[in-house]
Amino acid sequence: MRLTFVVHQFPPHFFTGTEQYTLAVGRELRRRGHDVDVFALDPRHHEEDRLWRESREVVDGLPVRRVTFWWQLGKDWSRMEYRHPLMAEVFARHLRDRDSEVVHSFHLRHVGADLLDVVHAQRRGLVVSLTDFWFLCPRAILMRSDGTACDGPPDGGRGCLPCHQPDVEKMLKEHPAATELLQLHAAAPGSSRPGWEPFHRTGVLLDRPRYLRERLLRANAIVAPTHFLADVFARNGVPATRIARQGYGIDTTGIAAGAAAARPAAGRPLTFGFFGSFASHKAPHLLVEAMALVRGDCRVVLRGRASDFPDYSGPLLAAAARDPRITVLPPYERAELPQALGAIDVLVVPSTWHENAPFVVLEARAAGLPVLASRFGGLVEVVRDDVDGELFAAGDVKDLAARLQRLVDEPARLQRYRAAVQPPKSLAQAVDEFEAHYLEARRR
Repeated sequence: MRLTFVVHQFPPHFFTGTEQYTLAVGRELRRRGHDVDVFALDPRHHEEDRLWRESREVVDGLPVRRVTFWWQLGKDWSRMEYRHPLMAEVFARHLRDRDSEVVHSFHLRHVGADLLDVVHAQRRGLVVSLTDFWFLCPRAILMRSDGTACDGPPDGGRGCLPCHQPDVEKMLKEHPAATELLQLHAAAPGSSRPGWEPFHRTGVLLDRPRYLRERLLRANAIVAPTHFLADVFARNGVPATRIARQGYGIDTTGIAAGAAAARPAAGRPLTFGFFGSFASHKAPHLLVEAMALVRGDCRVVLRGRASDFPDYSGPLLAAAARDPRITVLPPYERAELPQALGAIDVLVVPSTWHENAPFVVLEARAAGLPVLASRFGGLVEVVRDDVDGELFAAGDVKDLAARLQRLVDEPARLQRYRAAVQPPKSLAQAVDEFEAHYLEARRR
């Protein structure tokens, strides 16, 4: 079967969860004899040397077509975040040249949902994986700018203005005809155009929820990794019957053996680990603050990039440096994953956003590691509280510290959790499920 994957960024320059999964699924499908290629954004929007650049390469056997565009290519950056007609034209030619039978969308941020119109118009099969909340939230993480959780676009998208576009909100409040502008948009939804005028800048965000929901519903299959994620979309206008619950699968080859080999034969202090972005919604600072309250023979390893969010990571690294029990290391390469997991005894996931099913939790499971995680979002589906790990109140430093201390004081508890860890679903099983969706999408 000829398949085209679409994603907002792709390895080797970008390697967070969605990109890793896209690559892994593509490799497995190619191993099974399918013809798979990738259409990806290369998000280097601040490069001014060219308005538009395309390149082609092969990554781990997968042909990849990358597109980069300057962020001022259009009149409204927030509109290009979800509508990109030029990208759609390029993609339309790409599909005609390849004659792909099925398109699998993993993420469309700054690529544009116009691409789904192209697939529909060319009568090709379409599968959409919901990897986060992008179809509902311009920030993709369903969190307000003040750090509190959101349930979906408030007031039909009107409530997104102060969170995502505060300058537009300010402009609207100061506009003498603000009420009339909103009434006009309500009477003519979908009428915004690229431009700097108040009506269009406001309308771009008000149009977003409906525009994206309509295009999502054109998919032959919509796949969500957790019940939580599926429920959020169902509460925001996507019929629950249209969403297939399909958990992630990972390639576990070598993880358990590699992690075991990396553990020292002699005893070591109980080691907690955080692996992920140094970002406020991932909240590694909570682990650093909790450690200040923990006594006993233990330590923490933080692994992540400090360059992505320097305003956050600067204070985080300064706080970590004040505790000699905390070690900060750079991110690991994929080949180093077993050794990185073997260097810790418990994975800590202190996120304050609606996590779905972080791949690092599945990888920890493959290595036989217990997990301490926030009682939040999809994490409650991947950690069995008091069975193979624990759930603590999201954002609660004292609750996290108490659970860390208990694991230090009660080695038998840690052993019980470790014995109860079950291996995650395999990548092969997940790809079996995708193949069934592709066949049905092609048939339709």
